[in-house]
Amino acid sequence: MTSVTWDDEARCELNCSALRYAKVAGADIAHRFVTNVEAAIAHARVSPEQFRVFSGRARKVRVDRFPYAVIYWFEKESQSIHVVAIANLHRQPGYWRERLED
Repeated sequence: MTSVTWDDEARCELNCSALRYAKVAGADIAHRFVTNVEAAIAHARVSPEQFRVFSGRARKVRVDRFPYAVIYWFEKESQSIHVVAIANLHRQPGYWRERLED
Protein backbone atom coordinates (compact mmCIF):
# COMPACT_ATOMS: atom_id res chain seq x y z
CA MET A 1 0.00 0.00 0.00
CA THR A 2 1.05 3.57 -0.59
CA SER A 3 2.83 5.23 2.33
CA VAL A 4 1.95 8.71 3.56
CA THR A 5 4.14 11.56 4.76
CA TRP A 6 2.93 14.94 5.98
CA ASP A 7 4.12 18.49 5.56
CA ASP A 8 4.33 20.04 9.04
CA GLU A 9 1.99 22.85 8.00
CA ALA A 10 -0.59 20.34 6.73
CA ARG A 11 -0.62 18.56 10.09
CA CYS A 12 -1.09 21.93 11.79
CA GLU A 13 -3.96 22.80 9.42
CA LEU A 14 -5.71 19.56 10.31
CA ASN A 15 -5.33 20.16 14.03
CA CYS A 16 -6.27 23.86 13.89
CA SER A 17 -9.32 23.20 11.73
CA ALA A 18 -10.48 20.41 14.04
CA LEU A 19 -10.06 22.68 17.06
CA ARG A 20 -12.02 25.42 15.29
CA TYR A 21 -14.86 22.99 14.54
CA ALA A 22 -14.83 21.79 18.15
CA LYS A 23 -15.10 25.35 19.43
CA VAL A 24 -17.79 26.48 17.00
CA ALA A 25 -19.84 23.33 16.35
CA GLY A 26 -18.85 20.83 19.03
CA ALA A 27 -16.62 17.84 19.52
CA ASP A 28 -18.80 15.52 17.43
CA ILE A 29 -18.45 17.70 14.32
CA ALA A 30 -14.70 18.05 14.92
CA HIS A 31 -14.40 14.28 15.16
CA ARG A 32 -16.38 13.85 11.92
CA PHE A 33 -14.09 16.35 10.22
CA VAL A 34 -10.95 14.43 11.22
CA THR A 35 -12.56 11.12 10.27
CA ASN A 36 -13.53 12.46 6.83
CA VAL A 37 -10.02 13.86 6.26
CA GLU A 38 -8.60 10.45 7.16
CA ALA A 39 -11.06 8.80 4.75
CA ALA A 40 -9.99 11.14 1.94
CA ILE A 41 -6.35 10.29 2.57
CA ALA A 42 -7.18 6.57 2.63
CA HIS A 43 -8.92 6.97 -0.73
CA ALA A 44 -5.82 8.68 -2.14
CA ARG A 45 -3.60 5.91 -0.75
CA VAL A 46 -5.58 3.21 -2.52
CA SER A 47 -5.59 4.99 -5.88
CA PRO A 48 -3.19 7.96 -5.78
CA GLU A 49 -3.20 8.60 -9.53
CA GLN A 50 -6.99 8.65 -9.76
CA PHE A 51 -7.05 12.34 -8.91
CA ARG A 52 -5.84 14.65 -11.65
CA VAL A 53 -2.77 16.82 -11.44
CA PHE A 54 -4.00 20.41 -11.27
CA SER A 55 -1.08 22.60 -10.18
CA GLY A 56 2.49 21.55 -10.81
CA ARG A 57 2.48 18.06 -9.38
CA ALA A 58 -0.31 18.67 -6.87
CA ARG A 59 -3.43 16.55 -6.75
CA LYS A 60 -6.46 17.02 -4.54
CA VAL A 61 -9.13 14.86 -3.04
CA ARG A 62 -12.20 16.48 -1.56
CA VAL A 63 -13.16 15.90 2.06
CA ASP A 64 -16.77 14.68 2.21
CA ARG A 65 -19.28 17.06 3.83
CA PHE A 66 -16.71 19.77 4.59
CA PRO A 67 -15.34 22.59 2.41
CA TYR A 68 -11.83 21.13 2.50
CA ALA A 69 -9.51 19.19 0.24
CA VAL A 70 -6.40 17.16 0.90
CA ILE A 71 -3.67 18.49 -1.38
CA TYR A 72 -0.90 15.97 -2.04
CA TRP A 73 1.73 14.89 -4.49
CA PHE A 74 2.45 11.32 -5.48
CA GLU A 75 5.90 9.85 -5.96
CA LYS A 76 5.54 6.85 -8.22
CA GLU A 77 9.03 5.42 -7.63
CA SER A 78 8.62 5.11 -3.86
CA GLN A 79 4.83 4.60 -4.01
CA SER A 80 4.27 7.36 -1.48
CA ILE A 81 2.04 10.37 -1.18
CA HIS A 82 3.03 13.55 0.60
CA VAL A 83 0.20 15.56 2.15
CA VAL A 84 0.97 19.19 1.38
CA ALA A 85 -2.14 20.88 2.80
CA ILE A 86 -5.53 20.38 4.36
CA ALA A 87 -6.95 23.32 2.46
CA ASN A 88 -10.15 25.20 3.18
CA LEU A 89 -11.62 25.64 -0.29
CA HIS A 90 -13.27 28.94 0.65
CA ARG A 91 -10.09 30.71 1.76
CA GLN A 92 -6.84 31.80 0.12
CA PRO A 93 -6.72 29.53 -2.93
CA GLY A 94 -3.23 28.30 -3.75
CA TYR A 95 -1.54 29.50 -0.55
CA TRP A 96 0.13 26.09 -0.26
CA ARG A 97 1.86 26.14 -3.70
CA GLU A 98 5.23 27.15 -2.27
CA ARG A 99 5.25 23.86 -0.34
CA LEU A 100 5.54 21.93 -3.60
CA GLU A 101 9.07 23.21 -4.07
CA ASP A 102 10.42 21.07 -1.20
